[in-house]
Amino acid sequence: MTKEQEKLVTDNMGYVITLARQYKSDVLSTDDLISEGSIGMMKAAEKFDPARGKAFVTFAAPYIRRSIETAISRLEISADVRSTDESLPVGSRNNYTLLNVLEDKNAEKADDIVEEDTLNDDLVACIDVLNDREREVVSRYYGLKGWRQTMAEIGEDMGLKRERVRQERDKVVRKLRKAARGRMSDV
Repeated sequence: MTKEQEKLVTDNMGYVITLARQYKSDVLSTDDLISEGSIGMMKAAEKFDPARGKAFVTFAAPYIRRSIETAISRLEISADVRSTDESLPVGSRNNYTLLNVLEDKNAEKADDIVEEDTLNDDLVACIDVLNDREREVVSRYYGLKGWRQTMAEIGEDMGLKRERVRQERDKVVRKLRKAARGRMSDV
């Protein structure tokens, strides 16, 4: 593993911890889940190509999840085989079922949170290239101020025709793409 890959792994260990905590398992402890997730992140670091423009955590998330889920499945199957050989009391902590190791569906996905945060950071950095009217249009259209408005609503509020709002939105998208390409070449 190169020094750059090691840095990616160490810099993003918090992400692995966040993902590992989304899983409930009677088979593996949280520390074991984190260890398995770390193995997945190391595999991702070896395959990661920053030139493709994708954030590392976004790229690594499937590797981390797959590593954790594989470990849980492997141990669950092993536990099921053992439980057919033994007579376990009802309610025993050794009574492993698929329900015990399923992902917590109520937990917000860490990769979604990180990706949204990364996109928001990029948007804030790129939005500086816009003038006041363009900022207002894009903020209202994409709901950056907490609510989304239609082009007709934006036009009515700002004294513009709907078509002019659409033109402004398209111009903003082009400007933001150009600014984002500039940021990606700096990385």
